[in-house]
Amino acid sequence: MRKFISEFKTFLTQGSMLDMAIAFIVGGAFQVLLTSLVNDIFMPFIGVLTGSIALNDMVWVIGAAEVKIGSFLSNMIIFILTGFVVFILVKIMNKLRKPAEEEIDPTVALLTEIRDELARQK
Repeated sequence: MRKFISEFKTFLTQGSMLDMAIAFIVGGAFQVLLTSLVNDIFMPFIGVLTGSIALNDMVWVIGAAEVKIGSFLSNMIIFILTGFVVFILVKIMNKLRKPAEEEIDPTVALLTEIRDELARQK
């Protein structure tokens, strides 16, 4: 347990915490933008297709219960768009990071060649 607490303390005091805080702030702002995109741009078009002016107002009444299917669909579209954007960002970051990871220290490359040559001679 002490090791866990020590690791957590290190995590809080290093730059990772600041990076994570910035990511949450930017992510929150991005979520507001996506919500506006879905509600103000996509939903009117979907409303035209469904015959409803506002899809968010679409409700199924089952007995005494109201199922807000329009609101659910709106949130599902926001979720899918958010996931897609995060996927694209991760792909871009992996491409940018890949060349740096592929660079091998010349000493390590030379030692690897020597090892392979010795293995072939045996």
